[in-house]
Amino acid sequence: MGRTLTGIKRINSTFENIFTYEEFRALITYERSRSDRNGSVFSIIVLDTSQKQQKSLKNIVNKITHVARTIDCIGWYEDDNIAILLPDTREEGAIVFGNKLVSELNLIKENIHLEIYSYPDHWLSNMDEKKTAKNRNNNSLKNMMERQFVMKMPFWKRALDISVSILMIILSSPILLFTVLYIKIVSPGPVFFTQSRIGYKGMPFKFYKFRSMHYGNNQGYHGKHAQSFIKDGDVPMEKLDEADPRIIPGGRILRKSCIDEMPQLINVLKGEMSLVGPRPCIPYEAEEYLRWHTHRFDTVPGMTGLWQVSGKNKLTFKQMIRLDIQYCRNMSLRRDIGIIIKTPSAIAFMIIESIKNKLENKRITDFQRHQVQKSSKPII
Repeated sequence: MGRTLTGIKRINSTFENIFTYEEFRALITYERSRSDRNGSVFSIIVLDTSQKQQKSLKNIVNKITHVARTIDCIGWYEDDNIAILLPDTREEGAIVFGNKLVSELNLIKENIHLEIYSYPDHWLSNMDEKKTAKNRNNNSLKNMMERQFVMKMPFWKRALDISVSILMIILSSPILLFTVLYIKIVSPGPVFFTQSRIGYKGMPFKFYKFRSMHYGNNQGYHGKHAQSFIKDGDVPMEKLDEADPRIIPGGRILRKSCIDEMPQLINVLKGEMSLVGPRPCIPYEAEEYLRWHTHRFDTVPGMTGLWQVSGKNKLTFKQMIRLDIQYCRNMSLRRDIGIIIKTPSAIAFMIIESIKNKLENKRITDFQRHQVQKSSKPII
């Protein structure tokens, strides 16, 4: 309780019954996880106390303590503001509590602005872009929500993305040029496949790939497959490549080697994606997500990630989501470099596995054909 936190000007040790900035953010993160797990709700009230002096702040904290319930938590928020976390409290209840604060603390006279935010209503409505949550001053709460839940991209991550992406484009330019010409020759239609994907903050963006399927194919086939493994989250997420008739000649090689993913370096340079992060999902996949699944939108999506180097198609949907969330919460330069280094070997392993499976399937097919021929011979 009494720790002094770098970046917070107030001396927390002079106050009782108030959490430090770091502790309070940890409490909100915990409450969000609890809410997503059991369907509960919570609210946060933020008081703009950034211009108040030490003596005045102590008086405000003491008065809040008398008004708050036992389960409520008071803590430092951004810019020297004071916030109250109200577990199991909907917006209506938070407004009642806020009105009580206005009266008890004489906020109007003190010129202290008050913001009310409720989870999940305001957060999910913001992500769906159906409506905008408002505070008591009629200002959008979008920025507050994003600061609390969304991971800001570190400078080192953006620098790594730009430098490595440019290097990869230069080194792989012969392969990229050959792929462009090959697709043009074997399949009529555009070279690039573009699609709307859901990324950072749950926002859609234009996603690029080399086209590995026939132009104008029906996407409903993949949609049903994706929805099935999301709903049954404990089934390994196997691709449809082997039996998919929509794939162009040589398309499976492009997909297995991940050459078809190379145009996403454009997304990386544009800042829509990162080299490392959760894979961006398709809108119809996001529609099937449970609340806790949306935590993967808290950071910028990536070309590769913890899931891809941890088993990929052998993992279930739930395992993938948990790995994505784990990455979001423990992002570091060392981890990103480690994942980038492991990615080529993970791709090579998948190619070898695919070849082994093909040979095994061929062996089984040949054996079955031999058995049929043997049984069909007339007995003399």
